[in-house]
Amino acid sequence: MADIYAFPTGVNPRQAGRNAAPDLPGRPAGVPDAVWNAVESVRSMPRLDDVRYREIPVPSTLSDYGIGVELESGPHGDGRGFPHDADPLTDAATGWIMMLYSNDFRSDWGAHWRCVAFARLPLSSVENDSLAPGMYWDDMCERMEGAVEGVECGSMGGTVTVTQNTTFGSLGDGDSAGCEMRVSFTPAVPTGVHFDAGAYVAAWARFLRSTIQFNEGATVD
Repeated sequence: MADIYAFPTGVNPRQAGRNAAPDLPGRPAGVPDAVWNAVESVRSMPRLDDVRYREIPVPSTLSDYGIGVELESGPHGDGRGFPHDADPLTDAATGWIMMLYSNDFRSDWGAHWRCVAFARLPLSSVENDSLAPGMYWDDMCERMEGAVEGVECGSMGGTVTVTQNTTFGSLGDGDSAGCEMRVSFTPAVPTGVHFDAGAYVAAWARFLRSTIQFNEGATVD
């Protein structure tokens, strides 16, 4: 696996609400300043009370260093952990975002940093049509552009897939639809400015949460 330093091992993924900032272990030898500053931005970012966070590994084939964060927004169950791990047919919104760092400038990225993200979103019956992929993509672009300075929809690439699950026999009437989104883009990091990885994690978390609020008929923030 790539070296990752998002949340220390053993830290409760929810911590103590939106302002939680668990202490990181000492900085490992050889970690570039750019990476460590990005880690610090994730540690100190505001966290949403109705979103759960946990670290995930970043494959070493993707980058030299990486920060990976898995996210879930939806019914809390007992309020601890990720209650929907074993239940993909759920009305929760789940996903992850990874910030990849290459020691060498990557011409295909146009930078040292690259962001990749995934979302699995619930889809109501009234939205389950040919317009859904474009609707979700446009909403994601608008939210990322509005939340993170320098992000432009034209620089983002990805796919949106509408999924349909039909149950039969003893499983009963449990048909459901969903939407899977895969996104990649190069973050805007001005020369001489530290990469605020926490802002990208926070923006992706707000996007996931907004899809739950939208499906519940609440006002989207």
